[in-house]
Amino acid sequence: MKRALLLLLLVLWAAPLGAQPACPPAVAAPTPAEMQAALQAARDRGALWRFEKDGRAGYLYGTIHVGKLEWAMPGPVLRQALTASDTVAIEVNPLDPAVQAAVLKPAPAAEVVSVPPPLLDRLRKQAARACVPWERIEALPLTLIAVTLAVLEARWEGLHVDYASEVVLVGIANAARKQLASLETGSIQRDALLGGTPADQVAVIENTVQGLENGSARRELAGIANAWAGGDLEGLARLMAQSADIERKMVQRLVIDRNPAMATRIEELHRTGAKLFVATGILHMVGDAGLPRLLAGRGFTVERLAFDGR
Repeated sequence: MKRALLLLLLVLWAAPLGAQPACPPAVAAPTPAEMQAALQAARDRGALWRFEKDGRAGYLYGTIHVGKLEWAMPGPVLRQALTASDTVAIEVNPLDPAVQAAVLKPAPAAEVVSVPPPLLDRLRKQAARACVPWERIEALPLTLIAVTLAVLEARWEGLHVDYASEVVLVGIANAARKQLASLETGSIQRDALLGGTPADQVAVIENTVQGLENGSARRELAGIANAWAGGDLEGLARLMAQSADIERKMVQRLVIDRNPAMATRIEELHRTGAKLFVATGILHMVGDAGLPRLLAGRGFTVERLAFDGR
């Protein structure tokens, strides 16, 4: 997800495809017995902080945009934090039709990037390999298509957007009648992904296609997912540092450059008196430019909470 932190919406749109023998494994709806077993075995994953300012406290949670059933159920510490909150704030609501429309709108002329025909052919082959009909996505900017296919690659590892943290949190908030708030808009996320020069975008497409072809995209996704599950921020920082130059530039634009505005929005929501449970992709939590450090710099007391003794 270094390549596609914000493309949950695209994947939600592209994923419900009929399974075929050559397609990545499809997610099956869990039975009531499976749901009950997952709930009973639930343990906390990711990373959670408690923040406080002006006598009011809230929570900051690092999420993952793909997952599996055993990861979907919040463990005891997360449940306690959610119970103590009246507002769940996420990057954007992935189930909001207006957000989906903003992210998935066809590319206007100004966003059309010309790529060499051989690269376009390779991209089309990866769409076919992912069982995504080309006619369903061809109106999108090619950069969005490439990163969507990268996220879909997680299905080979048993990781699906159906169990993404944000989807689960929206469901919990709705069931508990909590307020939902957004830190950004779909347009902000789309613009972040499509930033950079046309040459930069061609480089992203080339790098992504190459990663799909040689298997490195799948390995990176698995590495990030496992680091998230263990709450391993140091491991995530190492993965980010070891990335290729084009990937580091993308992380800068998609993650680090967005963090100050997110911190401002969190502070604004906190001032309203809302009891916040804030959730963003876990890479937004890493390092000196991460949200925990930025909130501390704005006068918040920020403390990471332990999971299962960690």
